[in-house]
This record gives sequence, C-alpha cells and structure tokens, in this order.
Amino acid sequence: MNEILSALLLLSVPLLPIVLAFPPLRSRISHPCYIALLPAITLLAVPSVFAIELPWLLFGSGLGVDGASRWLLVMSVVIWAAAATLLQPPAGQTADNRLTVFFLLTMAGNLGAIVTTDVVGFFTFSALMGYSFYGLLVAGGDETARRAGSIYLGFMIVADLLLFEALLIAAATTSDMGFEAVRHAVSRSPSPGLYVSLVLAGFALKAGLWPLHSWLPLAFRSARPAVALLVGGVPIAMGLLGMVRWLPLGEITLPGPGLIIQILGVAAILYAIVAGVKRAQLKLLPAYATIIATGIFATAVGAGVADPAAWKQYGNFSYFFIVSLGFGIVVVVTAICWLQANRHTPAALAKQADDSSLWIERRAGAFVRWGGEMGFDTLPRLRASLLALADSLPQIRAWRKAVDAVEHSLQRWILAITLLLLLGIASLFLAAC
Repeated sequence: MNEILSALLLLSVPLLPIVLAFPPLRSRISHPCYIALLPAITLLAVPSVFAIELPWLLFGSGLGVDGASRWLLVMSVVIWAAAATLLQPPAGQTADNRLTVFFLLTMAGNLGAIVTTDVVGFFTFSALMGYSFYGLLVAGGDETARRAGSIYLGFMIVADLLLFEALLIAAATTSDMGFEAVRHAVSRSPSPGLYVSLVLAGFALKAGLWPLHSWLPLAFRSARPAVALLVGGVPIAMGLLGMVRWLPLGEITLPGPGLIIQILGVAAILYAIVAGVKRAQLKLLPAYATIIATGIFATAVGAGVADPAAWKQYGNFSYFFIVSLGFGIVVVVTAICWLQANRHTPAALAKQADDSSLWIERRAGAFVRWGGEMGFDTLPRLRASLLALADSLPQIRAWRKAVDAVEHSLQRWILAITLLLLLGIASLFLAAC
C-alpha cells in the first residue's frame, strides 16, 4: 500500500470518531457511530503489516498494525458495532446527543490505544478512553450508575498519576518511547522494580482487578446494555493490554513481586467464586466472571514477572486471552439481556438489597441506625435535639451542595476537563524532557 494512504488510514482510525463527535458535523450525518468504524474495518481488510512514525506528534509517536493488534482490532470492531446497534433509539425517538459524543470519544481512545506503537500514545489514548467511558456510565443513569462512575473516575485519576510517573522513569531511561525499546531499557536499568510496580498498580486500577473491582458489579448492575457490552472490551481489555505492552515481561526476574501478584490472582478467583455463589443474581454474573478471568490473567503475569522463561514460552497467548475475554463478556451480557427480556422476573428479585455497595457504607449505615435506636429508647429529647442540630448545621448543607455541584459540573464539562488534563500532562512531560 502507498505510504501516504497507509498514514491516512492509520490516522483516520482514531481521528474520525473524534471528528464525528463534534455536534455540527454529527447532526448532518446519519448513523455516525457506524461510519466511525469504517477506517478500522478497511484496515482489517488490508492483509499487509505496516506502521508509520509521527515524530511531530506527542514527542515522537507512531501507529501500526501487526498480527496481535489485528485480532484486538477485530474484537473492538465487533463490540463497537454491537453496542452501536443497541444504542440506536426506538422508532419515533431522538438520539441522546450527549451519550453519542461520549460513545464516539470512547471509541476513538479504544481504537487509538490498539494501533499505537509507543507508551506515550497508549497513555494519551487510554486517558481519552477512560474519561469518556465515565461519561457513558453516568449519562442518563440512576444513583447506582452515578456511584459506579464516581468510583471509576477516582480510580482513573490515581491510575493516570501512577502511569505518568512510570512514563517519566521510562523517559529518563531511554529516548525511544516505543514499546520494545522501553521494555528493553527498563529491564537493563539498575532498579526496574519501581517502574514495574507503578505500571501494575496503574493498569490494575484501570482494569478493575481485585481488590480494585468495586465499580464493576455496580456498572454491570446499572449500565444500559450498550454500555455493559463495552465494559469487557474497553476498560478491562485495554488495562490488560497495557500490562502486556508496558511491562518488560520475559526480560526481568523479580520473584518477590511475582509471588505477590500470583497470590492476589488466586485470591481474586476464590473471591469471585464465593461472592458469585452468595449473591446469585443474574445481572452480576458478568462481573464475577470478569473477576475470575482477570484473576487468571494476573496469575499469569505474576508468573512472568517471577520467571522470564515461563513468559517467553506462554506469553504469546496473552493477546488471545484478551480477545477471548472481550468476546466472552459480550456473549454473557447478550445472553442475560435475552433471558431478562423473555422471562418474567419476580418482583421480589427486583427489590433485593444492593449487596455490592461499599463495605464502609454498609458499616456506617448500621452504626447510624444503632445510634438512632439507642437514643430513641434512652434519651428521646437529647436524640431529637442532636438530630435537629445536625440538620441545621450550615457546614453540612454547604458541603452537600458543594459535592452535588462538583459532580454536576463533572458530568457537564467532562470534555473540557479531559482536554485540560491532557494538556497539563503534556506540559509536564515536555518540562521533564
């Protein structure tokens, strides 16, 4: 293929969804979510393996497609096409423009993270994908969806800070920010343990690995089917892919951290089995299946960190595992939606308590109820006066209004916040270089 055409095709894979996200252009085009996938589908139809270098973009980025990224691209195209079909409004109803914007921006970050060939590009596209996916979670959702989005947003911020520190370590080690160059340079550095720890923690937060999984059950419980389809193939799959591409697996030997990661992976599998049996709810099945799958993946990564020979022998199956995970979540979510649509669910099941709430929230609520009951039995007047005093405190009302205003602003200005964050990260990275 001509070099110019190859460059345009690769650039259009993440850029076309961003362009279509602008309301003036999107309003003139029918089915923009399907049109945004055309460059990726065209790229899959080209059998050759090629890449381009963009030294003028993000301190020297690159885009390319090979055998592994081609399978990941196939998974993403299928998942995004299925989600776009479910996102279509019923006949006679208008589409939710805000939801479409978040959908296209998340698609751009996801496809860009797959075709990028360097850590800076992966970091940028995964940040765009993560914050846009937060918008998908909370747009038009209920209180459970907002809580899942708040937890996910907090994890994303911490993860990006950790990964940015890992980027600084990589930039201080080598001037070439390609995946292979960074892995080789970090493995030859005097102390690769800090870089490995930052990368593992950052992508564990992004992928929702146990015990950082608290937003997963809430997201599967409350998200609309189009968004639930994307959970496995977007934040989780890209978090696992980041570990494979950033970590110098097969080149380092860290027995201690590797053993800890394997223990956490096994604990995640046992937790998901026990919790899944205890909370036998159909909508939570994808969440616990995902925790089991990510626990298996974490165990494999821990074995690769501890023993490079094991990763060299079996590491090529990691891409197949990620693709299978994405497709598997789609099958499970689709089957659950079909069962719920064709089966009458008893009213008692619909009124079950939300067992996936945070531990601290449950304990705090129990403590407040206990205190209320004691006060009612022993000192009713004192209890009434204390409750009235708590309700009348201006500080409590001010904090409550401030929190509500901040969350409302995050939902309305998510695009501006994302662009500002990316600009700040780029400025800090430029200053560090």
